[in-house]
Formats: sequence, structure tokens, C-alpha cells
Amino acid sequence: MNAGIRRYRIKSRFRFTAFIVIVMLLIVGGLSFVTGTARSTATTVDEYTTYTVCAGDTLWSIADEYRDEATDARKAIFVISKVNDIKAEDLQPGMVLTIPTDL
Repeated sequence: MNAGIRRYRIKSRFRFTAFIVIVMLLIVGGLSFVTGTARSTATTVDEYTTYTVCAGDTLWSIADEYRDEATDARKAIFVISKVNDIKAEDLQPGMVLTIPTDL
């Protein structure tokens, strides 16, 4: 007779369906991870404006002039300092600063 053949029977249709759905999700997730289709890329381009420092200008006054009303002045100063790789004491008349337009 059929000594080596085992027959399986599905006892719970819900558990079997849940198992199949989970296995399919794992396969799709694994394939998207391996192929890189789940990766997102930035579609925005940073825009900048330039500002030439005048005598008597401070980072605070420059940030206050270019920042949005919703943006804290301290955050705007930090961003300007970071973009231009300067400190407040490095500010000299005639320097050209790059300022993000979305401050």
C-alpha cells in the first residue's frame, strides 16, 4: 500500500488562511527589502539665498530678517551657522552668507 505517503487535513480554515496571508506578507516584504523598492528618496531641492554681511550685523539680526514667523530665532541662527560653518564671533563685514529660503 501507500506506506510512505502522509495525507494532511486542514482542521481550521481560519488558521490556515491567516498562516498563508502572513507567509505571503513576509515574502513580499522580504523581496521588496532585497530589491530596494521600499527605499524612499527626497524629491525636494533645498533653495538658498545669499546675504552680504554689513557692519553692525549680527547673526540674530540676519536670522530675524530671513526667518519665518513660526520659526524660533535661535533655531534660525543655528541653521545659518551650520550651513555656513561659522560662529557668531566669525561674522565679518563683507562676508557672503548662504541662507536657506525655508527658515
